[in-house]
Amino acid sequence: MEHTAWAEIKLSALSHNLAQVRQCAPKAKVISMIKADAYGHGLVEVGKQLAPEADMLGVARLSEAQTLRNQGISAPILLMGTLLSDEALRYCATHRIALAIHTLAQARQVAALGIPMELWLKLDTGMNRLGLSEVELHQAHQVLSTAKAAHSLNLMTHFSSADEDSAPITTEQIDRFDRVANHYPNLSRSLANSAAIISAERSHREWVRPGIMLYGSNPTAIPMDLMPVMTLKSRILAVKSVSAGESVGYNGKWTASRDSRIAAIGIGYGDGYPRQLPNSTPVLVNGHRFPVVGRISMDICSIDITDSTLQINEGDNVTLWGEGLPADDIAPLANTISYHLFTGVTSRVPRLYR
Repeated sequence: MEHTAWAEIKLSALSHNLAQVRQCAPKAKVISMIKADAYGHGLVEVGKQLAPEADMLGVARLSEAQTLRNQGISAPILLMGTLLSDEALRYCATHRIALAIHTLAQARQVAALGIPMELWLKLDTGMNRLGLSEVELHQAHQVLSTAKAAHSLNLMTHFSSADEDSAPITTEQIDRFDRVANHYPNLSRSLANSAAIISAERSHREWVRPGIMLYGSNPTAIPMDLMPVMTLKSRILAVKSVSAGESVGYNGKWTASRDSRIAAIGIGYGDGYPRQLPNSTPVLVNGHRFPVVGRISMDICSIDITDSTLQINEGDNVTLWGEGLPADDIAPLANTISYHLFTGVTSRVPRLYR
């Protein structure tokens, strides 16, 4: 293999994590979120793995839905908040792509089109991003339920802080949603994202929408049996000795306090390994942790292997996150979240599926 950096994608781990979703919410159907190139894991391959097991796939761009259909994936799709032309709406209606309605103008546009569609009316319960107000939702429901075409209507909302333990806003959002949803007892409902699936059972309704937990990352403090799907790897390009007092990398951000052995690794921020990761960020070599030293550059970073009792050579594999080194442990060191790590892995890093 000639790659200096690659991401191993364990497809069976997706199925395992989906099973954990169903264990948490056994009465709910599942919309598996595979937007943003399946959180950086590969839209088509992940879609093919999950399509037979999930009840619906969730995307955020029409192009993502079109790619799935062009690849022969026939599972129902939910297209989240976007703006579409009449032509695009006709495509969705023809290809079993349900649509989230987040403005009254959208509802009127769909009603005027006169083609039956599956629609999810999105209520803004406190996220204050996309979504209908309570008054607008009632108006949208009236417009669509009396339209010439017989639309299939559902209700949804999105939590702002479900990943924060016992955040009062989550309870408030559920209460706001229920106050509106009680007017429409025959409509299916969806509230729970990954964090709420794990930590807010009260939010489980007819549908849940797991995202990050499908990829093995737990956004809560509650232990879960999740398996990492992506393991980001690289190889050691060189091993060299550095004398005490010498610096490594750009701008001398790390200086050896002793005579040291340093390994240069073929990965950097050009591959999506964050530049802001500090000295002491762990990596795995031959099952042992070693610290990053020096500034991460575009193509290369370095680690200190002075204390290794094992022979470490050029060509040895290095794990940056994944099996044995959770992305949830690395993300806070870069002052970010695992979502950002996964989606930030660049296109020059091949995904190898197993």
